[in-house]
Amino acid sequence: MVQRVCLVSGGTGGHLMPAMVLARAMVASGHRPLFVTEGREVEREMLRRQLPNVAGVELPPVGRSKLALPFWVLRATAAARRILREEQIDCIVSTGGRPSVPVALAARSLGKPVYLLEQNAIIGRANRILSPLAERIYHGLPAPDAEAPRALVTGTPLRPELGRIERAEARRQLGLRDDVPMVLVTGGSQGAKSLNEIVPQALALMALPAQVVHLAGLGRDEAVRALYAQAHRSLVADVRAVALDMDRLFGAADLVVCRGGGTTVAELCAVGRPAVIVPYPHHKDRQQLRNAEVLANAGAAWIVEESRLTIAGLSELLQSLLSDPARLQRMGKAACGLLPGDAAGAILRDMGLTSAAPAEAAS
Repeated sequence: MVQRVCLVSGGTGGHLMPAMVLARAMVASGHRPLFVTEGREVEREMLRRQLPNVAGVELPPVGRSKLALPFWVLRATAAARRILREEQIDCIVSTGGRPSVPVALAARSLGKPVYLLEQNAIIGRANRILSPLAERIYHGLPAPDAEAPRALVTGTPLRPELGRIERAEARRQLGLRDDVPMVLVTGGSQGAKSLNEIVPQALALMALPAQVVHLAGLGRDEAVRALYAQAHRSLVADVRAVALDMDRLFGAADLVVCRGGGTTVAELCAVGRPAVIVPYPHHKDRQQLRNAEVLANAGAAWIVEESRLTIAGLSELLQSLLSDPARLQRMGKAACGLLPGDAAGAILRDMGLTSAAPAEAAS
């Protein structure tokens, strides 16, 4: 039976990307997904490029004042109720972010089941609020919360092409040399100010030649490109705002320098790449640090706290790692196998959206 599934996501690509992967899997299984987002430009652009045939709607805009937030929740919940009724939605899946709260409240008020996907090792604020309403909570990373009733560790839904391209072929397609180390720098869909400012200068200090692809975030690439322009010629840089060919970029990389979002950590596990992770420092629960520790504890990553991030220190670390290919290979192998495969398939089976029997809940 065809199901009409509402996927609600907001804020960052780390929330939106797993939802888009789930949407593709639902379409392939004959179902009809609908996206609900906050309507940020980065969300519109990602959906427009990658899922042009999947319908999407936006909630009313949020006011700038925190005092307006409760009133927005009321307005957005009312709007979500109208959307769910008009679109004849059967259930909702939330991958986190602010819009998930009013949509989940609307769904429960209409008697529709709510499923949550938590990509982080520490459950996020929106999912923590909504967890009592959920039929099931799917966890992308091992965590204490993943052992609770109604929890199931599935891994994070990722693009199926990740990890399938060989290093040499990825470099050939990207026009990169095979005999020079390649570093991938990514701060997520919105970029990371500290990585944009410090990593180019740290790489430029290295005595080792290197090539780098740096994803700076929308509107931030020109400033980063100017920093690399000051480096010596043995550092070859390709600076982009965002990328749609992450399979090739991960495949070509010897080392990844990144934030510690749950989706990024899951991608590193899927592709088996070593990383230097600089966790976002301003989450009260330090969720990105906890995510990064999943890799670091397995010997697959170095963690550098942003408070200790310096040009000289990072340069020394990067040169030490890049000059030891055997060490990088060991780190990459340690990342492989940390998480289950085919998370999207596991979630759809558990929801009853495929013919296989549902999985058992963690106890």
